[in-house]
Amino acid sequence: MAYEKLQGYLAQEVIVSDNTNIIYPSLAVEGTTSVPVANQLTAAASDFEAEGIFAGDIVVNSTTGLKATVLSVVDKLILNLNTDIFLVQGEAFKVYNASAFKNYQDANNGCVLYIGGAGDLKVDTIAGSTVTFKAVPVGFFPVQVKKIYSTGTVATDIIALW
Repeated sequence: MAYEKLQGYLAQEVIVSDNTNIIYPSLAVEGTTSVPVANQLTAAASDFEAEGIFAGDIVVNSTTGLKATVLSVVDKLILNLNTDIFLVQGEAFKVYNASAFKNYQDANNGCVLYIGGAGDLKVDTIAGSTVTFKAVPVGFFPVQVKKIYSTGTVATDIIALW
């Protein structure tokens, strides 16, 4: 008789966001912001070019929990972002690689989820389908997912597993 068997080797608590994919747990760089500029991360001290930051990588404002996707690297201190998540000088940030392979932004092979609090779940699958699963119960969610939307998702305590 067949049975479902999950052997995750990485786990990450999910911050749901309409702006980014699920963070792959590959921290590239962290620091604090300089003077805030709309839709940019301006670092007080860093070298995004030397750290290998690329379009598609994910930025987290560690102070507020907001996330954005890198659109382009302007120079060693400035990243263009798809949304404005930094409003105050001195906010902490973390930049994560988009996938396990640097500069392979389409290598995100998705993850399965553990749902800790039941509810609706709006996701992008790895094939690019956007769908809302209604009344997802607590437990494992065996669909390869790359994004969980904050709009349309009421499920809570979500863990991504690779």
